[in-house]
Amino acid sequence: MLMLMALMLAGRVLEIEDEKAIVDVVGRVKIARLDFIKDIKPGDYVTIYYGIVLEKVSKEEAEGILKRCSYNSPSKLKPIFKISNLEI
Repeated sequence: MLMLMALMLAGRVLEIEDEKAIVDVVGRVKIARLDFIKDIKPGDYVTIYYGIVLEKVSKEEAEGILKRCSYNSPSKLKPIFKISNLEI
């Protein structure tokens, strides 16, 4: 059975533009819609889920969310096979 997980990100709002937040997520810029929360300003920390800001959080909460997700860490996937002795 294949299990998929959704990824909730957290980051610091850099600016607000056209009902969207420009958010720094570990050095990567993400654009997220402000459909559900309107009292966001630059410098706030927020959670993002599927491109939508869900809530304002503290810096500590944002850091905790990022520690629990794999977005900030290198992949731990390892190849399970390799191709060798290939003749063309």
